[in-house]
Amino acid sequence: MASKTVLVTGCNRGIGLQFVQEYIKLGWNVIAAVRDPTTADELNALAPYKIVQLDIGDEESVLSAAKELDGEAIDLLINNAGIIIRDELASATKANMLKLFEVNSVGPFLVTRAFIPHLKAAAVKNGSANVIQVSSLVGSISLCAGNYYGYGTSKAALNMISSSLAIDLKGDNVGVFVLHPGYVATDMTGGGAVDIVRGDEVIKAISTEKCVGDMMSVINKLTLAETGKYYSYTGEALPW
Repeated sequence: MASKTVLVTGCNRGIGLQFVQEYIKLGWNVIAAVRDPTTADELNALAPYKIVQLDIGDEESVLSAAKELDGEAIDLLINNAGIIIRDELASATKANMLKLFEVNSVGPFLVTRAFIPHLKAAAVKNGSANVIQVSSLVGSISLCAGNYYGYGTSKAALNMISSSLAIDLKGDNVGVFVLHPGYVATDMTGGGAVDIVRGDEVIKAISTEKCVGDMMSVINKLTLAETGKYYSYTGEALPW
């Protein structure tokens, strides 16, 4: 059986790098997309199938990467790249909110749209293809616990975009799913040194290994009939 192909964005470190490691172990053709391949030493050491330059905040960069990969059938697109700015009520700024929206919401949309031909090619070849949007629990309006004015809003927008993509791509046998990775000990979260408190709940950070291992278990079970669903890394369905 021929190997399948996965494209992962934002994989110079953290969750994205872990996805690359795990899919290489499974024998997949892994295409790793990063802003600057020349400085991604850990990624280069893994020697994935391909490494491409892609900055999700730059539309020309996205289109260039899609063109470079013309002809590649992509079975799984993992939109992992993103940024976080912890803006609270008193500190949120227009500039920060717009930057978060540009990278976390518009960026994954542009990447998904640019790679639709590659996803369709895989769906024709293997029956279906999937897009995974790495979102966040704070993007859930129903579970809002305050603050995260920029980051939470950007992830809520990503969730809405993903719902629309799921509807528009289902006829092409391309599924679109939203996953919450949990609170993960990465550079983005300061190593998870500080517990998160949501109401009466205290959330401790999990490792990238657990996060990605659990997310892959969820991904492996997804079917086209579920397209447009929003899940936690635990497999729990989340409310919008």
